[in-house]
Amino acid sequence: MNMWPRLASCLLVGILSAACDGGDASAPTVTGGGDSPEAAVSALIAHLDNAEFEEAGNLSVPGQAALASLAEGATFSEVADALREGDAHVSANFWAGFAQGAGGYLASASVTGADEPVIREDVELHAVTVRPIEGPARRVFVRGGEEPRIDLFASFGAGLADRMPAAVERLISTNTDDARLILQELDDVVPSLLVAAEQGDQPTEATQQILRLVELITRVG
Repeated sequence: MNMWPRLASCLLVGILSAACDGGDASAPTVTGGGDSPEAAVSALIAHLDNAEFEEAGNLSVPGQAALASLAEGATFSEVADALREGDAHVSANFWAGFAQGAGGYLASASVTGADEPVIREDVELHAVTVRPIEGPARRVFVRGGEEPRIDLFASFGAGLADRMPAAVERLISTNTDDARLILQELDDVVPSLLVAAEQGDQPTEATQQILRLVELITRVG
């Protein structure tokens, strides 16, 4: 299931809107995650059901929505500005696009439990199982810590990885402060991508694309 094209468009709209606003204090601020991985996903479902996209965005790992917008052609300066000033507006647009597109499976879904955490490069990730009203159970990944947050790259890595390598290759060859900042922040999503690559319910091609993206990100490490 490739839901990413529609989501990426919403991300780009969000990041461009934030740039036009000048990144001022009127943009929503990420203030906290859930009390537990299950609670974070339950809160996400409730916010999506009520079209509370800013609140849903507040549950995401900060910075990941800005990085994901590279997949749709956001400029390096736009992404870097969102990383410096906060990407809550972009994250809200991500969830708005998700709710309107292929993410409908989360509508009124129930949380049925969480697996034991997996740890990759000192990052703790929890797979939370959700049961849609119709269809098979799905997993949403939550990054652990004092305030668990939805991890976009672990949850949707298969939809992101096929559209990001070209941008990352340009980043590697671009010697600017913006490019260096983005590459530094991309390194933080490598553990998430490794977990995404380990999911056995996706095509082999998707796994290969995720691992290719990891190889590019870590090339400059």
